[in-house]
Amino acid sequence: MQSNIEEMNERLKRVEGTVNRIEASQTEDVVGMLKVTKKKTDFEVDYLNNKLTEMDKRLFSLEKRIEN
Repeated sequence: MQSNIEEMNERLKRVEGTVNRIEASQTEDVVGMLKVTKKKTDFEVDYLNNKLTEMDKRLFSLEKRIEN
């Protein structure tokens, strides 16, 4: 009976170690996904900002032509 309890304790320790590794891995995966998402979002924001700036310049130029 004692050997069965010791065997179960050993198995439980191995399962706990596996769970801890999985938890650490999931955290790293989530951080990695957030970094990729941030890069994509930053790129899109920069693109839209640049496009908006160009449109604003064109609009300003057209307004000036109409005024003159």
